[in-house]
Amino acid sequence: AYAGGGGGCTNSNPVTNTRARGGVGGGGDGGYGYAPNPMATANNGTTNTGGGGGGNRDAPGSVTVQAGGSGGSGIVILKAWTTARDGVQTFTSSGSFTVPSGVSTVDVLVVAGGGGGAHAGGGAGGLRYTRRYPVVSGNSYTVTVGAGGSGGTSPGIGVVGSNSVFDTITSAGGGRGGNGSDSSPNGIGGSGGSGGGSGHFITSSGGSGDRKSTRLNSSH
Repeated sequence: AYAGGGGGCTNSNPVTNTRARGGVGGGGDGGYGYAPNPMATANNGTTNTGGGGGGNRDAPGSVTVQAGGSGGSGIVILKAWTTARDGVQTFTSSGSFTVPSGVSTVDVLVVAGGGGGAHAGGGAGGLRYTRRYPVVSGNSYTVTVGAGGSGGTSPGIGVVGSNSVFDTITSAGGGRGGNGSDSSPNGIGGSGGSGGGSGHFITSSGGSGDRKSTRLNSSH
């Protein structure tokens, strides 16, 4: 599974070990605790899933200010179609794809890096899936795997995840998580492939997401 959002922080007593769980698909769990009690640190999004980083208890008065979790890096998966066989190539880091002989289309999954959490969890990296994308046998195509955004501490904010790209297909990085000190603008979750969560102020809002998919048809 890919592209799970990061969990937010909670004010739970550390004795209960209660966390806000990250979304299925690599989202990091949120931290917990409240002043003056110790805190448990938020988890990072899982590597190569595009999961958002968890949020941390970073409000003023806490014993230790902790950064939110970093977003997980993205991934690009290509499935080449030929008359003789199918082949899958997975990119966990940036590189290039040379189209094998006899291949004219590929199925493409592009997942961007997840957003970094702060007080709120970071948004998941955008996910785009395209079937039978036309390619030219023997040509080389650049593959970019987006990094996850780093987590932020209050009054800072998380960092948006980086885009992942295959040829003309781009997935947007996950939105950053808002902080727990400002209603605007830092308390507002950042926009991205999936929007980041807002801080706990009632006037704060989550970021906007963009879940559009690119689908191209071919004659094959």
